[in-house]
Formats: sequence, C-alpha cells, structure tokens
Amino acid sequence: MDGSPPNYSAQAMEPAPIEMNAAQHSIVVKASIGQVYQQWSRFEDLPKFITPLRNIQRIDDAHFSYIWHPNGNEQRGVFHILLRVPECRIAWRSSSDGFMSGVVSFEPRSNEDTEVTLKIRSIFDPPNLSRRLEEYLGNFKRLVENEGSCPMNQPGIAISFPVSLLRRMLKGPHAK
Repeated sequence: MDGSPPNYSAQAMEPAPIEMNAAQHSIVVKASIGQVYQQWSRFEDLPKFITPLRNIQRIDDAHFSYIWHPNGNEQRGVFHILLRVPECRIAWRSSSDGFMSGVVSFEPRSNEDTEVTLKIRSIFDPPNLSRRLEEYLGNFKRLVENEGSCPMNQPGIAISFPVSLLRRMLKGPHAK
C-alpha cells in the first residue's frame, strides 16, 4: 500500500456485461447435404425462414447488413461470416442486440436426408430462444423440401416439348 486512494475509474468505464443465453435445436431435412447447404448459404434468403429478418444485403463476401424485427421493434445490424466449410458448417457473429453469434452445421444422414443443427448465443431468454430456433428450422425444412419437389429446381431435369410447338414459339403465334 502506498497510501493513495484506490483507482476505480478504469472499472467504471467498462460496459456492463450482457447476459448471453444459448440454445440448440436440430431437424432432419429430406434433401441432400449439398442442396441443404446451398439453401442456407443464400444469406439474402434467410428471411424466408427466419421471419423477423428483413432486407438482407451483401456488403462483401463475409458481411451482410439486415433489418431485424424482434418483438415488432425495428433494429439494424451487420452480421459477419466467420467460418464457411462447404456442406459442413457456417458460423457468424452479429452486431445486433438480438442474435449475437451462431453456428449451423450439416450432417448427412443418408443420400437424401440431412440433419441441420442450429446453435445460437443471444440475449433472448432460454425458453423463447429455444422456441424460435425450433420455428426457424421448421420453416427451413418446409422451404427446402417444397422447393426440392419442384422439377424446375433440380439440376439435370429437362422438359420436352413437341417440335411443332417449339417451331411455333420461335416463329410467332401465326407460324404453322
């Protein structure tokens, strides 16, 4: 002790820690791991299954801006893709006050089934966070399985037309 008063200024300037909660949920999607990974990695399409997200825009290969509506309040943020391992895992961190960080992993269960596991660290309370993950993964499963049932979305599928119809389409409505 040197007799000087304690210095509390450094402690007072640090922000209060934000209490983070974590949740994890998994679901099996009836689609190949490639198809499942490709859909999730279309980050601009995340609002199709994570319903509070709006207007995701690519800043660069690893950063995306977004508008987020948790509980009806509009917030803006940027998420940063920290890790991308094709057909295996995607990890990110966000600057928003909601979902702070997360990782989604993909595990093949067969050639036609993929297990998707989503882990999130957030300020949302654990029961609410867990319910949200379950809802978002259910939405994702429906999106992938419904898009997968459409022949136009499957590579290698060809649609054939009679030659006479193709000629009329190319020449115009009055061609014979």
